This record gives sequence, C-alpha cells and structure tokens, in this order.
Amino acid sequence: MPPVPPCSDSRAVVIGAGIAGLLTARVLAEHFAQVIILDRDQTPTTPLRRSGVPQGSHAHALFAQGLRAVETLLPGFSDELRRRGGHRIDVCNDLAVATPYGWGVRFPSDLHVIGASRPLIEAVIRDRVLALPQVRLKERHQVDVLTGTAQHVHAVTGRDLEQGQAFEIQATVVVDAAGRGSRLPHWLADLGCSPVAETVIDAHLRYATRLYRLPIPPDERDWRTCYVLPAGPAHPRGGVLAPIEGNRWIATLSGVGADRPATAEEAFLPFARSLATSCIADALEHAEPLTPVVCSNATANRRRHLEQATGLPDNLLVVGDAACTFNPIYAQGMTVAALSALALSRCLATRPRTSRSFAARCHRRLSTLHDIPWLLATTADLSFPDTDGPPPALHQRVLRRHLDRVLAAGTHNRHAQAAFIGVLNMVQHPATLLAPRVMLSTAFARQPLTELTSTPPRHGQQSGRPDELPPPTSLLDGHR
Repeated sequence: MPPVPPCSDSRAVVIGAGIAGLLTARVLAEHFAQVIILDRDQTPTTPLRRSGVPQGSHAHALFAQGLRAVETLLPGFSDELRRRGGHRIDVCNDLAVATPYGWGVRFPSDLHVIGASRPLIEAVIRDRVLALPQVRLKERHQVDVLTGTAQHVHAVTGRDLEQGQAFEIQATVVVDAAGRGSRLPHWLADLGCSPVAETVIDAHLRYATRLYRLPIPPDERDWRTCYVLPAGPAHPRGGVLAPIEGNRWIATLSGVGADRPATAEEAFLPFARSLATSCIADALEHAEPLTPVVCSNATANRRRHLEQATGLPDNLLVVGDAACTFNPIYAQGMTVAALSALALSRCLATRPRTSRSFAARCHRRLSTLHDIPWLLATTADLSFPDTDGPPPALHQRVLRRHLDRVLAAGTHNRHAQAAFIGVLNMVQHPATLLAPRVMLSTAFARQPLTELTSTPPRHGQQSGRPDELPPPTSLLDGHR
C-alpha cells in the first residue's frame, strides 16, 4: 500500500536522535510534511560517541535481520558503511564462537553483518535521514514537557541549551525515542495519565571496552570476530573482539557479581586471559591500546507494557529503548530499532494516523516484535543467581536447557550451529531450535569442557570432536 499523502500542515516531532529516532524519522517523512528531531546533544562532526548514548563506546552489532531492515529503509546503507571502513563478516564463517562446550563449527553461509562502531553506524544513518527534505534536526534542544491532555498531545516544550531560551513546537504526532534516559513516566504523569506497568530484570552485569590496533589486519586472520559466550553462573565471563573502521579493533569484556571486569587499565588484559579461552587475550598481547578502559553498569532489561496501557494520548508513540530496553551485552537494540521502524511503516500505511486507536494499535504491533528478543535476553540473565526480577517461568527454564544442548551440538553439527546463529541474528524464530534435524543433533550433545583451545578451528574444521560433520547447508535452508 502506498504511503498516505501528508497534509500540508502535518508535523511529526521525534524526541531523540539515536538510531531508533533517526529510522523512525525516515518512516515518518513519507507521511508528514515536516519531521522535526529534537536532541539535547550536539552532533559530532566525525563519528564519535555522544553523551546521550553512554553505551556508544562499547562493541555493537547490527544483526543480519537488522541490516536487512536498514537496507530496506535506506538502500545502499551497507555499501556506504563499508566504504567508510566497515568490515563484511560472514556470521557462520568469520565469527568464531566459543561456548562452554567448545568452539562452534564454522562454514560459509549467506548471512552477513558489517563490523563497525556504533558512532559510525549512527553517522551513516543520520547523514542519509537528514538528507531528506522533510526532516530537520534541532540540536541542543531538551524536551521538558508534553503539552496537552491525557487523550492528545498538542505540543512539546523545552529549552534550547545553546541559546538558553524556551521553545514550543506544535505537533500532529509525537514520538518518544529518547532511549534509556526517556522521561516518559514524568511526561505521562503531567498529562494526567495512569502509570504504565513495567517489568525490570537486572543481572547487574558490567562490561568494559578498549580500542586497540592489532599487528595483523582482519583480512589476514582466519577469523574476523571472536565471541566468548557467557553462559550462566558456571561461566559468567564473556568477551568479544571485532574489527571496526580505521584499522582498529574493539574489545568488550563482561561479567556479573565478583566476575565483573575491573575499571583499571592494567586489569583489562588479565581479565581477558581469564575467559574460557585465551583467544582474545592472545590477540591483544602485542596490540597497541588506543583508548582508556570504558565501563558501563547500566545493563538492566526494562519493558514498558504500553500494549496493555489504557488512557494514553492517541498521538504519542514510544519506540526503541524508551519502550523496551535489553541488556546491551546481547546486542539486540539496534536490530530491534530497525525492525520497529518497519513495523511503524506498516502501521502508518494501514491505519489512519488521526484514529483514536492509532497509538494503541502501533504499540501492540511493536510489543509483538519485542517478545522474542525479550525472551532471549531475559532467559539468559535469569540464569544468574543474583538477578533481580521475577523468577524464570517454566518456558524460560525449558528454553535455557534446550539452548545449552543446541550450543553443545553446535560444536560438531552445522545444522545446530546454523539454527543458533539464525536465531541470534533474528532471521529465524526460536522454534527453529526445535526442527527435527536440530533436535536429532542434540541427542549427541556433549558435556561442558574444562578447557578450550586458544585458537578457533579453521573454518570447515570441527571443534576437536570425533563426530563427522553433515553436508554443508544454507543457513536459511528451509526457512526462507
């Protein structure tokens, strides 16, 4: 269905110029005469972390399904990201995954991501979105109040932090894309709305990041990214080492409780050495550190149940981390933001934006999209004993046990590893893990290893297991 023609005086206001806000603005530009993005930060002239994105210094991943979604909204995005220094990574061939059961088998696939920093990904998206004639970004603009009633928002008011002056902008639709720092509860209270129910699950995980220059270029390694998977209380430490633009590598380490990484620079390499495999530490041993260690403790999963709320303004939408925040260590946020923009596009194409039920219908659609990444992130976090939140439900306990068996099978079986990678990249539903050939592979799953090799097996080799590998298959074979 073609987009609804915008009224000449229609205006959408987006609060927040992060990835969720920018991609939402891209969609809104097809339906509104003006789209104004408000953000309290100053846009950097080069791809640098913004203060409003505290997690921007850490390793990020735009999963394969998210990359496809952004490419749908911004054709040529992948090529531009690579032109500006991003690295093309086959997630089954170039990504070496270490689990408590061994190294996952590797094989060529048809699924790729682009290795790049969060600031570069955001910069490429921002440049494309701000090139649209309908879209305008107002920097250093802080939104303080939503003006209107519990039924309808008429305007946003706040302060121009650069000029020190108050502003008010009339709006047809208002979108809260302000991320983890959203003031949505305060805004709704001021409008006279009832509080929105929330679920919070917090494993109190900390992650620490440092940039390096490695003596060996990415193209000269058998692997391009190394991912040591944290796996519950017996294996609480994890890490990732990946190439980004500028001939740099980003190393992010994580842990919970007494196993959290320290902030001191001299403790970074020893912590990497303490992981289940020394692969990351060995790569960093003779590397040149380029930055100090940056840590983050803001890793709680928080879901605002807007799909259940009643009596909210009919023209107020909440997207991205403002609606549902995932533990950043699982790297789901950017992909969910991109998929949410596509879902919003479908809402706008099929539902009149002037309808009293417009926002409610959109929030129900977005909530359905959040279900699977929320299940995966919270199931992983609830496996740690000191996690705050409701106890794991029966289906989460069953999923956790079965996922462990799939990871074990993935050390010697392509079908099991492909299913895990497909679900991780959101190109496949978790039900894929129950496919007959995956279930069969788990019948021969092994116990956790006491020690992993420091070097991942070369692609096409198994993880030190005697089992014979099945024939090569497409990652999406049977699930297109």
